[in-house]
Amino acid sequence: MITFAMKFNRSHHKRRQLTIMEEEHHFTNVPYNYPLCLNRQCPKASTCLRQLVEQEVPDSAEYWVIISPKYQAKLKGACPHYRSSKKVQYAKGCMNILDNLPHKQRQLAIIHLMEYFSRRTYYRIRKGERLLSPAEQRDVQKILKQCGATGKQEFDAYVEDYEW
Repeated sequence: MITFAMKFNRSHHKRRQLTIMEEEHHFTNVPYNYPLCLNRQCPKASTCLRQLVEQEVPDSAEYWVIISPKYQAKLKGACPHYRSSKKVQYAKGCMNILDNLPHKQRQLAIIHLMEYFSRRTYYRIRKGERLLSPAEQRDVQKILKQCGATGKQEFDAYVEDYEW
């Protein structure tokens, strides 16, 4: 993020000062065995989660999982392992959506959601124990539309996090 600050000096002439503020990253919930990247020459290294997390690995870490530098050297074009450091909006819970559907639509929606996610995962999603990624939210909206729901359905809550 780049911000501009206007300051006045003693002679009351405007002086422009450019201040570059970098977003602080706190990677406290990195998934277990998350593959890290060692390629600091990559053009997207400054915005890639794999590279940013690698830079914060403590000196006390004895082992970590990395993407093979030899494999990366052979890559052409866009890196398939790139993960943006921009946070995305995850949905948490869908009880309100289901409660607002008529009984027949609700029963049909539940059946289709269980087929799509599995029975156990459906119940975890419904209660908000498992978050839905933006892509999964779109899939749920499609399923609800196929079951007769109209308009955009709002999930119980939303949280921002990295798309690991």
